[in-house]
Amino acid sequence: MMSYIDQLVECRTPVSPGTTCHEVHELFMLDPDALCVAVVEDDYVAGLVNRQDFLLRYTYQLGPDLYGRRSITHLMDAAPMVVDAGIAFEDLSDKIGGSRASGLLRGFVVTVAGRYYGVGTALTLLRLMLDLSENRSAALEVERLRVEEANRSKTEFLASMSHELRTPLNAIIGFTDFIASEPFGPVAPTKYGEYITDVNASAHHLLGLINELLDMAKIEAGKMELAEDEFPAREPVLQAVNMLKQQVADAGLTLHMDLLDETALIFADKQMTRQVVINLLSNAIKFTPRGGRILIQSDRLPDGLRLTVSDTGIGIPADRLERVLEPFEQVENAMSRTRPGTGLGLPLSKAMVEAHGGTLSLSSTLGEGTRVDIVLPAERIVMARLGTINAA
Repeated sequence: MMSYIDQLVECRTPVSPGTTCHEVHELFMLDPDALCVAVVEDDYVAGLVNRQDFLLRYTYQLGPDLYGRRSITHLMDAAPMVVDAGIAFEDLSDKIGGSRASGLLRGFVVTVAGRYYGVGTALTLLRLMLDLSENRSAALEVERLRVEEANRSKTEFLASMSHELRTPLNAIIGFTDFIASEPFGPVAPTKYGEYITDVNASAHHLLGLINELLDMAKIEAGKMELAEDEFPAREPVLQAVNMLKQQVADAGLTLHMDLLDETALIFADKQMTRQVVINLLSNAIKFTPRGGRILIQSDRLPDGLRLTVSDTGIGIPADRLERVLEPFEQVENAMSRTRPGTGLGLPLSKAMVEAHGGTLSLSSTLGEGTRVDIVLPAERIVMARLGTINAA
């Protein structure tokens, strides 16, 4: 506790109550850095003399004649602020700037066990606060670098684990697909066939989760690369819908599309674009109650192309809209608890869209539904003639 006090205190030699005002004036004249001086008797504080207050009174007209030979007790503050050296810095700041603001203006006396230790002023307090601020900033910078290094190590590790994690799962999926096709005849008893189907479905689900984690790790590590090509903007949308149409039916939902025709070409990563649509459509299915509706639209804008996925689902609270775009964040409700996931769908989609120079924006009304707008910039548009395709 004394360490910060030592930075704050000026251990100036005090004067005694018998010291004349003339002698104190000489002291101030010889030491321009002395902003205040304590008056001490037998190690105990009797008062404090502030330089500005003293000189204002002493040098005014007949001041030297009136006070020159008198003791300093006539011009000192007999009840200065006194603080113990053991006081916490926060308490000291409150005390100086609070009920006794004079402590900041005129200075204060620091004691140890009631005995004089030194004086402090606004200048020494400011100097201490700057030092503490610099120390805290340095500590925060060290911590920031440590966290960044830890995150970098984590993302690089996950990104490098792509092959090691995916290969055994792909082997499980391949063998279960093979067994389920019954190339050597029916799997008997029938229960074994059901187990194979369950294992296959679980492996596919786990592979999907791992793919999301690895994709996010690649993005964070700056290792995501685009395999760009020209293709109709509606193509990856139709592929994603075809992959998830059974889930739409099983969820009791209706899906409508209003898309640009096949002449609207874009230059992008087709697989990544399809994955974005899969992520958004999966979320819409996941959070839309039975009987709900999902709409996928695309249209030209003056500065690009827009793809919109909207639903009549449960919606997202306004205070959660920004957070659900952060990795591992999910809307906490009964539906999300029955549909587990990584919480990476939206963040991944946003990162993939931004890798194309585009934007992903989210709007939602609780209890009414959610809308996600993806806008690709004009440089991604190869050619576009407005047309529509409608499907239910």
